[in-house]
Amino acid sequence: MFQQVQVPHVVLAECMLRRDLSDARRIAAALADGWLLPCDGPSVEAAGLGVGERAAIGRAQEIGAALLADDQAARACAARLGIVAIGTLGVLVKAHRLRLVPSVRALIDELRAGGHWLSDSAVEQALAAANEQS
Repeated sequence: MFQQVQVPHVVLAECMLRRDLSDARRIAAALADGWLLPCDGPSVEAAGLGVGERAAIGRAQEIGAALLADDQAARACAARLGIVAIGTLGVLVKAHRLRLVPSVRALIDELRAGGHWLSDSAVEQALAAANEQS
């Protein structure tokens, strides 16, 4: 789906704080497999965003790439800078459209079961986009 997925070092540090969590183990495996590429890059100035969001936006801007982010403030900042942003649900819908995953609903259920918070309205939009409405 993507040529590369670059992740700023500061974002990786945040994600790996709790290495016992399943997400941290998945990230470590993706790094080991070369699926995720650690990178450096400039940080944008943006009030209200964390260091990770600012670094990810700065890197996307630097290389002319899309931004993977679920944080609404980060997505709004990216939009102001002309950067396309896609969230987790957008990635799932795109994968479904490319026939890489059979069901968006099943993956959303897994994410929620694993503790990921996804708003009901965003989930309904994703399911509609994947033609999996209730």
